[in-house]
Formats: sequence, C-alpha cells, structure tokens
Amino acid sequence: MDLFRSYQLIDNGEDGYDIILYMDTKMNDVEFAEEFGRIDPENKKRLNQNIMDYIRSKFPNIKINTVKIMAGSILLSSFFLGAPIETRAAEPAASSIATTQSAYNYNIKISVNGTLHNFKDRPFIYNNTTYVPIYEFGKIIGASVWWNSTSKTLGINKNDTMIAFVQGSSKARVNGVETTMPPSIVINDITYAPVRFIAENLGYKVSMDSTTQTVNITKPSIATPGVYKVVAGDTLWKISKTFGTTVDALKKANKLTSDTIYPGQTLEIPVPVTNTTSTPAPSVYKVVAGDTLWKISKIFGITVDDLKKANKLTSDTIYPGQTLEIPVPVTNMPSTPVLDTDQTPYGNTQWPDVTYIVQPGDTATSVAKKFGVKVEDILKYNYMDPDDWLEAGEKIAISGYAPRVKTVEAFKETTPARKGALVDWQLEGKYIIERGDVFTIVDVDTGKQFKVKMLGGYNHADVEPLTAADTTVMKSIFGTWQWSPRAVVIFHNGMNIAASLSGMPHGVDTIENGVNGHFDLYLKNSTSHSSSTSTVYIQQHQNMVLKAAGK
Repeated sequence: MDLFRSYQLIDNGEDGYDIILYMDTKMNDVEFAEEFGRIDPENKKRLNQNIMDYIRSKFPNIKINTVKIMAGSILLSSFFLGAPIETRAAEPAASSIATTQSAYNYNIKISVNGTLHNFKDRPFIYNNTTYVPIYEFGKIIGASVWWNSTSKTLGINKNDTMIAFVQGSSKARVNGVETTMPPSIVINDITYAPVRFIAENLGYKVSMDSTTQTVNITKPSIATPGVYKVVAGDTLWKISKTFGTTVDALKKANKLTSDTIYPGQTLEIPVPVTNTTSTPAPSVYKVVAGDTLWKISKIFGITVDDLKKANKLTSDTIYPGQTLEIPVPVTNMPSTPVLDTDQTPYGNTQWPDVTYIVQPGDTATSVAKKFGVKVEDILKYNYMDPDDWLEAGEKIAISGYAPRVKTVEAFKETTPARKGALVDWQLEGKYIIERGDVFTIVDVDTGKQFKVKMLGGYNHADVEPLTAADTTVMKSIFGTWQWSPRAVVIFHNGMNIAASLSGMPHGVDTIENGVNGHFDLYLKNSTSHSSSTSTVYIQQHQNMVLKAAGK
C-alpha cells in the first residue's frame, strides 16, 4: 500500500517542480494531524526517508525543489530540499506526471471598503477559491474570532451574525443554520477560510477584479425600500438596519405577529418615516455608564452609522463622560432621554424557573423561537443589547430575570489601587466587565500596572494584554509564563475590583501584542469554562481574589 493516496506536481518552469503529497490517513484529518505532531524524532527521520524514496520511485528524472505533506486540507509539514532531487532513471511516461496549476496561488490582493490590506500571512487562491487568514481578516472588518481547541471549531462573529465551522469541514453553521462551505485550510497552525463565504454571510458584497487580481469586499450602503427575500442568518433586526427602518415597521408592513422569519420568505420593506415639517437643530448628548452607540441611536431615532459619522468615530467604543453630537434629522426625540439601565431589578439572587445552556450557533432569536417567547424578553431578562451575542456554554434566563446585584458604584474612585472590592462574577462582575472592554490591571504585590482587553468568557473573563509593552510588564510580574495565579486589582470605570490573574497564555488571541493566546481573569465565584479543570486551580484563584480584597 502506498504511503500517499495522491499527489500534485507544480511546474515552476526551468526551476523544476514543487510537489504536494496527500497522505492516506484512514482517519479524521484533524485527528491525524494531532497524531502526526506527536511523532518522535527518530520516527520522523524514518518517515522523511520514506518520502524521499517515494519521490525517487514515482518521479524519475524530475527535479523536485520543495515538498508539502497534506492530510486532506491540513498542511502537516513543508520543507525545501537542500539539493533538489534529480533521479537517475529514464524519462517517465507523460501520463505519470500530473499537470496541475499551482495549488496555492499567492498572486491575489484583498481590498476592504476601498482599502488594500497587507496580511502577515498571505491570502491565496486554492481550487478557484480565495482564502484569507481568519484572525487577521476578522481584525480588519472588526469581527470577533474564537477558537475551541477541544472540538477544533472556529467562529467569527460580527453584529448579530455568527459563523462557526470545524477545521477542514465542508459544513458551517450561520446563526445555527447548517450550510455548505469550502473547507478551511490549516498551514503552519494558521487557519485560512474562504473569504467570499465569510464576507457575504456577514453582510458584505464580494467581487473579483481579474485585471488587478483584487478581491473587493464592500459593505453595502443602506438599501432602498421595496421587496426583500430572507436568507439564512437574517433577523428582523438585521433587515431593519440594512433598510433604515424599524422592527415594528417591518412587522406591521408584513402583518407579522412574532419575530420569526425563514429563508425564502418575501418581506415588504416600508418607506422610512421622516420628519417633513421642520429640521431640528443638532443636539448634544453626554455618555453615561452602560451606554452603547446602538442604545443611543434608538433613543434619538437615528442609525449607528450616522452617530459614528457625525462624531468621526472609527470604532464602536465610547466612554462615560464623552460628549456626542446627535445629527439631524432627529425623529421622535424625547425632551429627556430615558435610559433602561435604571430599570434593572437589582437584588435578585435566584434564577427563574426556566433557564437554558447556550449551544454553539444559538442566537437570541433562535432561543426565543425554541421556547416560544419574544426576542425582546430574552434580551431584557439577560441584560443584553441587541448587538450582543450568546456564548456557547453560558447559562441564560428564559422565564424571568437572571440574578443580579449591585455592590459597587461606577466612578467613585479616581485612581487604581492595590486593594479592591469583592464582586461576585456571576451576580455582578460579568455585567461590569464586558467583551471588548479595556481596563487597567494592578499587581497587588508589586504595584506594577498594565492594560488588558476582555476577549470574552462567561464563567470568568478571558483577557489579552493591550499592547506589546503591556505584555512586557505582565511578563516581568510573572517571571515566566505559568498557570499559578497572582492577586490583582481591576481598575475599570472608576471601580477597583479584587481579582486573580493566571500567567499562562492559551487558546485564541486577537491582538498583536507579543504573545500568542489569552489569560484567565477570575473574580469572586468565577469558575472554569471546562468541567475538567482542576478544583485546586480554581481554589488558587479564589484565594488570590481574597488576598486582593485584603482578606
């Protein structure tokens, strides 16, 4: 039996050939890749000799320069030959040489909203499909990319669209709906995803300029009213934002009694109602704790894009005390904005009768449909904004409010401290520290400070040092990267909160900061995302939290 089930020869002209060898694995490609990585040096040496023997026997008199070893779509090994193999036998029959185009064509450029982007890991074309490194691409378009090392699943989320797929699989889930996708490719531990599939499902338009070999990715402008056919992943909220209308107007125009829609359904898009009597003057609004651009846009009857344009914002990040100009036209503007943060039922410590553990691909819409309740109730009971997303594994409330208390007040303190308040993660902390927040970490023992950004997490916070300089400070505190946690204080929005930080980078990362991976940050009653985590490790964190609180 041959070691390899197939191969590709890539003609480099007078310079010879490159060869791609596909191993006959007889098992799942991802599992085989893991096993391949564990081969000891002695066996790898024997395997390399087998590869050389295979090439000499199959391709006599063919000059081979480089070799790539593949398991399906996953690259196992790639190396240049010190001296190209040129065998001694007679000329081969023409049929023994596979004449194929280059498996990886790197002659491709990527433009997003008119701007060409240089990638650290270069995009390429494979089997007529353009691939991009998913983490880099996610950063460019402002999406969040996550990775589950246990299931080998990646996801990319933006606004209320969530795409998830297993490495190398030809199936993906878009907001929980399974669909066919060109399989991702792994090269040197970098996952490359089909850019058209990813971008179009996130609401972008994708076109190819064959003259310049450029893939143009653009965010479509607000569409015009008319008729729209629902596609997989759509929600009424998403459609309303695309057409500049409201969910209520969509439901009224189509006589919908719920938020449920389905692919292929035709919806009438109503003409947005504008103020035709007079043009009000621009208004100014001061941001308070808990505000988001989406929430402010709803208060004043405008769009997030209008807010960002009027205030020259390049991201969705705002901060308490910031002054925002509210552009015209303003419709239905209340004399005094009413914020729903005052309606939060603090003091509740019990979960309602009906709860749910979020599964991969779940959305507020799909969960609401599953339980026959309103999407608005799912958001309200779990203190979520419509642009928030659910995280697989977290517990959410269905029939009433999730537990929440209030023991600390924002903006009561002006400087970072080496002692913080005990804040229960499940009851309070996870609502204070949210995905995307940037805050200061103070090491209790040394007083050293650095900034981090929250990547995500539901049982505890997963954080990344904000810059390479912050990584350097963190590394100096721990000495060497290690799991043993240290007592730290979080300084965020004028609050000092007792916490515990481990010093071992692991899993996914989204920031170029000099370290690969993120770090565990625990508060009181935080726990692990995995049921297999040692109770000793969790207790170490809780001990450090108490130390940070001066206990």
